[in-house]
Amino acid sequence: MNHIRPLTSQFVSNLKTHRLETDAKRNLILSILRSTTTKREARNYLNKYRYALEDTSDPHSLRNRDSQSQLFVNRFLEGAAKPFGTIRSGEYIDDTDQPIVVEKIPLRIALFRINYSQVPESCWKGIGETFRRLQQFGVSPVVVLDFDHLVREKLFKYNEQYILSQATKLVNRMAELNVNCRWIQCPDDESMSSLLVPLYQNAIPIVSPIFYNKSTSQMQIESCVDVLQSMISLLKPMNDLLSIEKLVFLDPQGGIPSIERNQTSHVFINLTQELTEIQSELYIGHLSPKVRDIHLRNLEAMNKLLKAANGDTTGIITTPEVMAVHDDTMNPIVYNVLTDRAVISSSLPPNSLRTPEISTSILKRGVSVEIWDASVLGREFTLNELFSKGLVDKQKLVDLLQDSFGKPLDIDNYFNRIDSSVATLVIVGDYDGLAIITWETPAQGGKKVAYLDKFAIAKRNQGLPGLADIIFKIIVQAHPEELLWRSRQNNPVNKWYFERCCGSVCPDDHWRLFFTGAIFGKKLRKNAADSIDIGEKVRQYSGICSAIKPSFLS
Repeated sequence: MNHIRPLTSQFVSNLKTHRLETDAKRNLILSILRSTTTKREARNYLNKYRYALEDTSDPHSLRNRDSQSQLFVNRFLEGAAKPFGTIRSGEYIDDTDQPIVVEKIPLRIALFRINYSQVPESCWKGIGETFRRLQQFGVSPVVVLDFDHLVREKLFKYNEQYILSQATKLVNRMAELNVNCRWIQCPDDESMSSLLVPLYQNAIPIVSPIFYNKSTSQMQIESCVDVLQSMISLLKPMNDLLSIEKLVFLDPQGGIPSIERNQTSHVFINLTQELTEIQSELYIGHLSPKVRDIHLRNLEAMNKLLKAANGDTTGIITTPEVMAVHDDTMNPIVYNVLTDRAVISSSLPPNSLRTPEISTSILKRGVSVEIWDASVLGREFTLNELFSKGLVDKQKLVDLLQDSFGKPLDIDNYFNRIDSSVATLVIVGDYDGLAIITWETPAQGGKKVAYLDKFAIAKRNQGLPGLADIIFKIIVQAHPEELLWRSRQNNPVNKWYFERCCGSVCPDDHWRLFFTGAIFGKKLRKNAADSIDIGEKVRQYSGICSAIKPSFLS
C-alpha cells in the first residue's frame, strides 16, 4: 500500500497537469477566435503560428517545437560545431524504426526597441504580461535596449556601468513577473548562439548596445538603430531557422502623428507610397521642433530597418502605456500578431465620431501605387490613351476585374462607355487591386459627380489586411468633396461600406447607394447659404446609378 499511494498521487498530479495544459490550449484557441474577425485571419495565424497550439504530449517527437528546441540546446551544450543545423537522419525514428529527416520549426522573432528610463513604473506589469502573451501565441521577443540619450563624451566605464545597471533592473523586474529574460551583449556572427540559445529556452534576450570593435580592439556603445540593423543582417540569412515578424518601437510620443486625425497617430503607413508625403507633413503639423524630430527619427529608422528586413516584417510604433494594455483586441502588438493589421481600419473616416483616436502606427514597406488622372496627361486623359501609351496594361486590368468579380467583362462596351469619362484610375502593386472612378452627370443636369465605378482586388488578396484600406483612402483623398458608389443589396462587403459612408439609400430592389464627401458636413438647414437639399441629391444619385448599364456578361 505504501508504494501504491505515491503512484496514485503521481497519477492524479499528471491528470491535473494535463487538464491545466488542455484548458490553457482551449483558452488560447478561444482567444484567437475572438480576436480574429474573419476565417481568413484565423487561418493565416494558424498557418504561421500553429506550433504554439501543437500537442507536446510526446516529448520524444522532433515534430514538435519543444523537442526541437531541446535538441538544439543539447547540441550547443555538447559543443557541436553547428548546433542549429539540419535535424539529421537518425535523430528521429518513426513507428517503423526508419530514420526521418524532420523540417525545422522556425522561430518567429519580434524585435523590441525599449528605452528603460522612458517606461513608467505603472507599465511594467502590463508589459510583462504582453511579453508572456506573445510567447503563448508563438512569438519570440528580443529586446534591444536604447541608450541613445547617453552623453557619449563621458568615460566609457561610466556609461557601461549605467547600461549594465539598467539591463539588470529590467531582467530582475521581469523575473518578478515570471517572465524569463537573459541579458546578453550585442551578438556578432561568431556569437549568435548567445541569442539563439535563450530563444530556444523560451527566454527573452535583453540585448545591450555594447560590443567589441575588432578593428580598434576596444569595447564601445552603438546606437540602438545600428544594433537592430546589425541583428537583422545576421538573422535574415537564417531563413530556415527563424523569421523576423515584428519590429516594435516603444516611445512616449507614440505613433507618427497625422494632421487629418487631429495629431493622433496614422493608423497604417504604406511606406513605399507615403514616406515622403508624411515626412513633409511633419513639418506643417504644428509640432514643436523637438517632438517633430523624434517622430522623423522614428519614421526614418523604421523605414531603414524594414527595408533591411526585406520581407513582410511589420513595424509598430506605440507607447509603453498601450503595450501594457491587457486585452488581445485592444493591445495593438498582440492584435497585430493575430490579424496582421491595426486595431482599427485606416480607411475609416478620420473626422467621424465613430472612429477612435489611437496612439499607435502600423508600418509596412507595402506596395507600389499608381494614380492616373487628368493632371498626368491633361486633355489627352482617356482610358485608350493610357492603353496606347503603355502606361496601363489592358490585359492585366481586364484579368484583375474578371478575377475579382468572378464574371466575364463586357470588354468593348465597358471601355467605350468609360473611355472619356474616367476621373481617376488607381492601380496597386502588380495589378493586385484597382479602383476606377468616373465622372457622371445627373440626368437633371448640373455639376458632375465622382462615381466609384469599380473597386477590385485579386481573389488571392481578398481578405488580406491593408490592401482595401490603401485603395479606399486614395479614392476619398482624390475626391474629397463628393463620392458616390453602389453595391448589390446582398453584397457582404456592405457592412464595410456602411462604416465609410455619410449616407445610404436603396432606390430599388437590387442596389444600395452609398455616398460620402465634405459636402455632407455642411448644414442641411433650409435657406442656409451652404446647405444642400439631401432629397434632391438622392434623386440625382438614383438617376446616375439606374442609367449605368451592367459591365459584366451574365
